[in-house]
Amino acid sequence: MGTVIRTPMIDRNGGTGPRDGVDFLRLLSWVSPAFPTGGYAYSHGLEWAVEQGDVRDVDTLIAWVSALLRHGSIGNDLIFLRVAWEAAHDMAALRHIADFACACASSRERYEETVYQGEAFLKASAVWDVVPTKAELVGVRWPLPVVQGLVFRRGMVACKQALLSGGYAAVAALVSAAVRLVPLGQTDGLRALARLEDVLLEAAQDALTRTLEDVGSACFRSDLAAMHHETQETRLFRT
Repeated sequence: MGTVIRTPMIDRNGGTGPRDGVDFLRLLSWVSPAFPTGGYAYSHGLEWAVEQGDVRDVDTLIAWVSALLRHGSIGNDLIFLRVAWEAAHDMAALRHIADFACACASSRERYEETVYQGEAFLKASAVWDVVPTKAELVGVRWPLPVVQGLVFRRGMVACKQALLSGGYAAVAALVSAAVRLVPLGQTDGLRALARLEDVLLEAAQDALTRTLEDVGSACFRSDLAAMHHETQETRLFRT
């Protein structure tokens, strides 16, 4: 038999260890549709917007989501994610960020959506031993972007990739909801995702330099949609 030559694993950034790329593998799991964050139970008020005719096709869906990225709740969530990423090993700072993010929820449904998903994400991420202890977490509700920030940082995910991943998860969930609600075909859903790429890249870049003082929203129709959804008679989604 010939000699077997074993070569080291090499990535395009020059890494050679068997654990190189583990951050990417973890990220794939954490933004996978199979990850139990409950994202597909929530529409972020989009269900009411579809019923009212505000979102009715690909163009109006893109306009709606783009506004949320540039001027609304998803853009705010990217700020929360980044500052939580920076403070991932400072529990006092994380608790302050979590309280602030909860206070910024514009309605009861928005509050429930972010904390239910955040705490489900936190529980599932414990499999990787990248979350604080139960004693450190007690007494605070943990919204999704704050949890994503601390988990991504402790899981060795770079800041820009963390922002893009958190933003993509939010955008993809809204597009998926619209595909079912409008309804749109799957190809139209993919067209929406493709056309939203530049908007997401822009929002993630902006979030790199913003602080909690920059948090704010001008997407009043979206906030009202979440409030109206609380009393919407026929509902497929929790929000």
